[in-house]
Amino acid sequence: MITFVVTTYNLEDWLLRRCLKSIVEQNIADYEIIVVDDESDLSPQHIVDEFAAQANIHLYIQKHSRQGAARNLALNHAQGQWIQFVDGDDYLLPHSVQPCLTMAEANDLDLLMFGHREVGEQPDEHNHPLPTGDFPLNITTGDNYMLHNNLFGSCCTLLFRRALCTDASYGEPLRFSEHIYIEDEEFITKLTWRARRMAKVDSIVYAYYQRPGSTTHNRSHEHTDELFRNYFVVLERLLQFKAAAATHPHEGLTRKIRFFAIDILRRSLRQTNWQERWIQSSKQLASLGLYPIPRARYSWKYRLFRLLSTCSIGRRLLRIIETR
Repeated sequence: MITFVVTTYNLEDWLLRRCLKSIVEQNIADYEIIVVDDESDLSPQHIVDEFAAQANIHLYIQKHSRQGAARNLALNHAQGQWIQFVDGDDYLLPHSVQPCLTMAEANDLDLLMFGHREVGEQPDEHNHPLPTGDFPLNITTGDNYMLHNNLFGSCCTLLFRRALCTDASYGEPLRFSEHIYIEDEEFITKLTWRARRMAKVDSIVYAYYQRPGSTTHNRSHEHTDELFRNYFVVLERLLQFKAAAATHPHEGLTRKIRFFAIDILRRSLRQTNWQERWIQSSKQLASLGLYPIPRARYSWKYRLFRLLSTCSIGRRLLRIIETR
């Protein structure tokens, strides 16, 4: 069985209805839907009730604690062997999940990554190739994958075994950090590192809708300050996780952490007060041993950023590149 976890907060009815409809119409034989509402002004109970006759669907309402807590609540109740997260304002493309599930089970995977597409209010009418078993998968460990690839910062483009979060052989139970933003960044890094057999397909499965009022579009000064605080909370937790994993292969985890440090600096460069933000961020990174950027031969872009970040002229050039 697969558990679809849907999180909602003050969504318009048509968005949640579109999301749930896309799950039901996947035509998967054995599944459940867990909807967690983060204490919206109006309960989505009436929308969930519309699907109760045709789906194994459950609604939980939590005191407002953000998305990480909502997903944790769902994981605590999930019964499926597999987990698929879907944000309530997004949806799944038609008949896209079953091929992924079949592929993951046939290859004894812990985790399968797939593609996404940004969409608008209208349904996505494009034809997207579905994953098939007609080509060989590049099966690898999560750490080795991170050594050669960047991770997309959303857990919604992953189909994974629930055991990755719960099985004692993987260590402590894995959950999202709560009461912060960018909780995905920490979770997917740890989840991917735990995967002993994983693969990625290019097929588009997830439709990602960016609402004008969403967190992604919040540009207030207070929100930006909180985001940067959260970046360093997550970074420090990943460093702690790496220290605990020191007896296991962690070269990919190290690369991920270093690229995350670069991402924080890149985000600093995009701010109107970029010089002040750079000074603050670089000092915090230096205290963690991540600035100056450690030497490594990951890619020419990594080496170039590292070189330019060490002098004022280089930083001004990086600022131009990031804001063009």
